Amino acid sequence: MIKTLKRLLLLTSAIFTLSPITSFAVPSFARQTGMDCAACHISFPELTPFGREFKLNGYTLGEAQALPVAVMAQFGVTNMNKPSTDGTPYITKQNDPQFETMSAFFAGKITDYAGAFVQWTYDNVSDLRSNGSFISHSHTDQVDIRMASNSEVVGKNLIYGLDLNNNPSVQDVWNTAPAWIYPFNVSHVAGLSPGGVNKPSYATQIDGGLAQQVAGVGGYFYWDRHLYGELSFYGSADKVFRPLSYGDWYTSSPVIAGRDNPYWRLAWNQDWGSNSFMIGTYGMQVNIFPVATNRNGPTDRFTDIAFDTQYQFLSDPHVFSVQATYIHEKQHYDASFDPTSCGSGSGASCNQDNHLDTLKAKASYLFNRKYGATLAYFQTTGSTDTGLYINGKPDNRGYIAELNYNPWTNVRVALQYTGYTKIDGANIGYDGNTRKASDNNTIFLNTWFAY
Repeated sequence: MIKTLKRLLLLTSAIFTLSPITSFAVPSFARQTGMDCAACHISFPELTPFGREFKLNGYTLGEAQALPVAVMAQFGVTNMNKPSTDGTPYITKQNDPQFETMSAFFAGKITDYAGAFVQWTYDNVSDLRSNGSFISHSHTDQVDIRMASNSEVVGKNLIYGLDLNNNPSVQDVWNTAPAWIYPFNVSHVAGLSPGGVNKPSYATQIDGGLAQQVAGVGGYFYWDRHLYGELSFYGSADKVFRPLSYGDWYTSSPVIAGRDNPYWRLAWNQDWGSNSFMIGTYGMQVNIFPVATNRNGPTDRFTDIAFDTQYQFLSDPHVFSVQATYIHEKQHYDASFDPTSCGSGSGASCNQDNHLDTLKAKASYLFNRKYGATLAYFQTTGSTDTGLYINGKPDNRGYIAELNYNPWTNVRVALQYTGYTKIDGANIGYDGNTRKASDNNTIFLNTWFAY
């Protein structure tokens, strides 16, 4: 492990040497505005009040660039507490430095009233072959295309606009939204197991379950820097919306039915001095065909209702931020309901109605915009269903502790520890054998940079 850490640190040093001193998080935006990314970001991708307004105004501040592109990449080394149990491997490339991902962005002003954030990603460790080697994959990632304008209502400024995106909540401007919530960098290696499950399997639909599989169009407003509201409608990212999708990689993934699945958002924001506070709610109702190749007949309905809050203290040299979000998901199974599946763990629900509840919270501190620490907690609980869940329950629970160093706002080195106290409904034997949830505790040393 020591040798591999040295190798990654040497790679990190080389990146620092080659990186420009000017700090850019999404560099094309910084070049467009002529501002350091610290104006928009605490630490990428967490937005400041100014960053939120820049996004809501359609990314249009400043001069349009002839080539509004940027790139970012992540390198890392992963160590799992117990990489194998009873001879069964639960991680590959243990302690082996890896180039994990690279993204290219088209991000910038298009006209005085329109702008875009379009991400394409090359995932070097997307999946595993049967021999344990990595499969790489390139795909459309986050997309957020906006038209925006300003007016006055009762003497107060009103920002309003239209938005096209491919991940419910990617259009949001607070880091409580599922698309932007912590952790910002994770080990892709740790998520791939040649021998069995090594991380929680169950999550709400709005928490990443629809990312790059859907296309949504909607309208939003932000009045007097206080009241934010949005209503969007989503359908499958196919036909004319196909460029927004992940591609054919997940041909058996669930498919959203129709194009009238609503997503809503309402938030109240208050900024004063060095402080910024938000409290809000968001949610979505979506009908899904559980098998992509069968898009006829009954669907399963998921209704997600969430409450969230965020507080930021932005000063020099101290920066402090807290985020928390709670999601309650009601599940009604028409397509996947099978009362004979009880006790089988087959993936069909033996209850027609279930629920999931997710809680995520984190607190971060940054000194001089260089030295940071974060502590986070995550938890999911839900209905007992011995057909849908392997151990009868979807429960998971854990925490993340991170130390990071940011020599510039476009470069970050982080040492991240993820601990699990429960995975897929059990602490011990969650995999049906003797493996403990804590056996998957992971240390991830990673370097992230953008240019």
